[in-house]
Amino acid sequence: MEKKKKNRRCPPYPLWMLTYSDLVTLLLTFFVFLFSMSTISPEKFAQFIRTLQIFWGIQPYKVEKPTGLENPPIEPLFKLYPRLERWSAAEIAASKAVEVLEKGGIKVDFLVKEKEFVIRIPADNLFGEGQYIPNPKYLPLLKEVCKILKARNLDLRIEGHTDNRPIYKYPLIVDNWDLSLLRAITIVQYFLRWGYPKNKLSAAGYADTHPIASNKTPQGRAKNRRIEIVIKVGKEAY
Repeated sequence: MEKKKKNRRCPPYPLWMLTYSDLVTLLLTFFVFLFSMSTISPEKFAQFIRTLQIFWGIQPYKVEKPTGLENPPIEPLFKLYPRLERWSAAEIAASKAVEVLEKGGIKVDFLVKEKEFVIRIPADNLFGEGQYIPNPKYLPLLKEVCKILKARNLDLRIEGHTDNRPIYKYPLIVDNWDLSLLRAITIVQYFLRWGYPKNKLSAAGYADTHPIASNKTPQGRAKNRRIEIVIKVGKEAY
């Protein structure tokens, strides 16, 4: 027959542990009772906490006073909102201007930079070779672009860019610096004629110093000959 297994009894806990746990519970209850009967104040509450920490052997810790950052990375919303509003308005206006130009048959590039939007127009669409007077065919498109941007009161910089080929046969134009600047100034003058605020306009000519493609191929040179309408929305535009 299989022997019956005897149940092994766990060794009994020392009686003093039971008495000690009862004592701790009673003391905690006593402290809570006293605390509930007292008038609560920050000083008394802090003292009560310190008493419990001492009783339970908990080391108190020091809470450092919070300090502000020297250079907070995030601007207050009330300062940030006008900037976001201006950025959004400029983006909407620039997108409408691009749409007008492309519907009129001019293929443009629209660039979004850190502090500005750029509408890049091939100069060969607007000007004849070596010329700085725009083709009359495209003046209505430029006028509509001016109207859209003027409605938002945007700061504009009109930039002229050329390829690196020298200029020989055109009167009044010595080099690409003259050509690029005259083209930019001519666009600005048309915008002024159409009512754009003069304190919101500037012109710049960069000749061939800011190429966006290689000047070794006809395709690259065509890309470098361009007019850029730069819409300024950064701090410098305020």
